[in-house]
Amino acid sequence: MDDKVLEAAVLAPKLFVDVSLGEGEEYNRDPGFQLTKEQIVNLRRYEVLGLSLPVVIDDVIVYLDYGQGDAGGPGLTPGDFLATFKKTYEHARGWSPLREKIMLTGTDLKIFAGSILRIGNGIVEIYEDQKVSSYLEEHGIDTPEKYLAQQFLNPGIPSLDLSAGDLYELRTYLDEMLSKVQSAHTKATSVRDEIDRFGTAMREDVLPSVKLRLKAVSENTYQSDIKALQQKIDDRSEEIEQLSNQYDQMVKDAIMAAASLNVAGLILGIYTGVKAEEIRKQRNALKEAQARDNLQMLSKNKTLSSLNRIRTDLQELKDVTVEAEVATQNLMLVWNSLALYVKASKEDADLLDNALSLRQFKNQVLSIIEPWNQIKNSADQLLGVFAEADKEYEAGQLQGAEGVKMFRSFSASDTPSFNIVQLRACNAQLQDSNVTAQMLFERWDYQHGNVEKTNGLALAANQATVSLRVLSGTTIINLQQSLKKLELLQGEVASPIDADEVRSDMHKELNRLSAQLTASSDELKNSNQKLLVSYSRDSSAQLAKGLRAEQAYAEERMAVLEKQRDELEPKIKSVSDGIDLIAKAGIEKLGEQMDLSKDKVVELGMTPPQVAVVMFAIDTLKMLIEDIGTTVSYLNMVAQLNRLKDRLAELKDQAKRFTSDALRAAGQIELLQALDKVDEQRSDYVAEFSRLLAYYEDLSIKFTPAQAEPVEARVEFAIAEIKEDITYLTPMKL
Repeated sequence: MDDKVLEAAVLAPKLFVDVSLGEGEEYNRDPGFQLTKEQIVNLRRYEVLGLSLPVVIDDVIVYLDYGQGDAGGPGLTPGDFLATFKKTYEHARGWSPLREKIMLTGTDLKIFAGSILRIGNGIVEIYEDQKVSSYLEEHGIDTPEKYLAQQFLNPGIPSLDLSAGDLYELRTYLDEMLSKVQSAHTKATSVRDEIDRFGTAMREDVLPSVKLRLKAVSENTYQSDIKALQQKIDDRSEEIEQLSNQYDQMVKDAIMAAASLNVAGLILGIYTGVKAEEIRKQRNALKEAQARDNLQMLSKNKTLSSLNRIRTDLQELKDVTVEAEVATQNLMLVWNSLALYVKASKEDADLLDNALSLRQFKNQVLSIIEPWNQIKNSADQLLGVFAEADKEYEAGQLQGAEGVKMFRSFSASDTPSFNIVQLRACNAQLQDSNVTAQMLFERWDYQHGNVEKTNGLALAANQATVSLRVLSGTTIINLQQSLKKLELLQGEVASPIDADEVRSDMHKELNRLSAQLTASSDELKNSNQKLLVSYSRDSSAQLAKGLRAEQAYAEERMAVLEKQRDELEPKIKSVSDGIDLIAKAGIEKLGEQMDLSKDKVVELGMTPPQVAVVMFAIDTLKMLIEDIGTTVSYLNMVAQLNRLKDRLAELKDQAKRFTSDALRAAGQIELLQALDKVDEQRSDYVAEFSRLLAYYEDLSIKFTPAQAEPVEARVEFAIAEIKEDITYLTPMKL
């Protein structure tokens, strides 16, 4: 018999596998998880709400409805909201085409599954119908030499020749099956990648932006700004009232002086009129400022009212986005499960060329079709959940928790394990602290480099948390696949004919599993490395120390200025009261020089208490102003009063500047504390994460076959360990 025919018949897979399959780079991301119709509805709600957001600057301005001339301040400008809304809108509009692709591909997988199961079973049936196949297996013949030796001893053994019909049927079956597996793998991987991108964008871009905008709105300073502005308006009202009284009195005095028809009276009337005009201009300037501040008050009140409304809207947007993000994670995990099972089928299909015997070929065909039972069921359930979600969304209502239909890709255990709850709690706290730091950075524009660094740490922790669910699910599926193969091999090793070959397969499977687990461990190490970026709390403490010194100095100066203002205000009032009394008594009686002495004050006809008030005002001026001289005139008193008021205004301006400095220093200290908090919570997260890292490092080496130990014992150990590891890992994907 021709050697080529003999070799082709004995190495059966080589006879039938003539299809060259395309290769593609893969990345493992899959767990089993739960997906409810409620969560699909949440994604629809997110889509509707996201698409309703204004994404043109003019529309955003109309939506915000701030007071006239009010831009909102740091983190609250129309541009800030436009960036958040546009980001959310663009992301939300991607859900509908993604959903459609999920449904179409899920339907394809369901159809593929039935077809592949039928084809695979057909191939196995044809092989099992061949007399030569059972004879070769029974006698352990897996090389041409063994076949020739057996034929020499027993010329009547079954022929290796296959009928043309069987050969054509097998080739057709196999080509069709491998083509369908390749096609399904390509489609499933494409959808998985799109869901992954959708979820990553929501988790790392959209949700942090919404949270940041909500934080800025919730902690806006408009309430305190309005309070400060009201105090400013009240103070100015008192000042306007005083100037109005002075002006009215001076106009009256100017008229009376001019009416005296003597030279002194005319001079006094002219001088008083000029001073009255100056006071009028000063008063009018204050009135204009008051009018501007009143408009600003109306504007700020309207803006505050709008921010309260916006806060409610953003809270709703945040809640819906959080729910949609959870739903996306779960959808991604469910689809990854499907994709990983398709990938497992494809990888087994790729090994057909390397099969060495009929037994291995049949086992490989069974391995190719085995995942498709799960794929068919899972795809069917997934489509059912989407259909029910659509129905309930259109009806506008959801059933209660007891009525929620649950989609579960694979069974899960309630056995507690590594503290995944603690890890997620650390991550949640870290994300909240990072949002606070981002909001404070928007407000104070300080520590840009460290803010970027801690934001990167927060993103790394978030990515690690989500990836952990994916990774644990992937590990479980890899372990489940190996468990099935090892249990099958464990049953076959008892046959003396196949024992050596089965032991070789055991070694290969253990090595394959070890390589998969090593890759998972390396992925965790990469995640951990991103969490170890250096951040110096010592440097932060030094910066905070300097800022506290600045704050203390500013507060000290504020206290000094406050004291000076408190001392000056009653003295100004005293002088102002004295001037008012003189004006009411009639300044034309003072004569041309308008000099004031106790006698002249008495001559004005004042009562003793009024005289005391005027003299106290004169003494106050002499005490406050060194170069005022021993003799004080009425006009001199008015001029000095204005100087004192200017001094008071200067004190208030200085106090305002130092108040601003103190607030800035306090805000920057708060930002440093928020950054330190992020770093502190990063440390807590890393401490918990390191426990899992150690577990995976141990997991990656414990299934490596030991040459000094029988492989059967290693397989027995591996089967027991795999079951425990699946139980241990299951809670991490929930």
